[in-house]
Amino acid sequence: MKTAKTLIVPKTDEIRRQGIKVIVEQLGIAGAAFFLRETMAQEVDYLELKNQLFGTMTVGDIYQEIKKSASLTIE
Repeated sequence: MKTAKTLIVPKTDEIRRQGIKVIVEQLGIAGAAFFLRETMAQEVDYLELKNQLFGTMTVGDIYQEIKKSASLTIE
C-alpha cells in the first residue's frame, strides 16, 4: 500500500536568501549585484513565463520532473 507524500513548500524569504547566497558564492559580489540588478529590473509577465516554462503541466508533473532531475548523476 502506497502512502501519500507531503509536498513541503519552502518559505519565500528562505528561498530568496539561499538563492542570493548561491549567486554571490558563484559570481562574487560585483557579478551578483549586476545579475540581480538586471534580473530584478525587468518587467516580467509571470503568467506568460509560467505558461512558456510549464505549459499544461500539473504540479504533480513538475514534481515528478524535479524528482527525476534530482536523481541524475552529474559526472
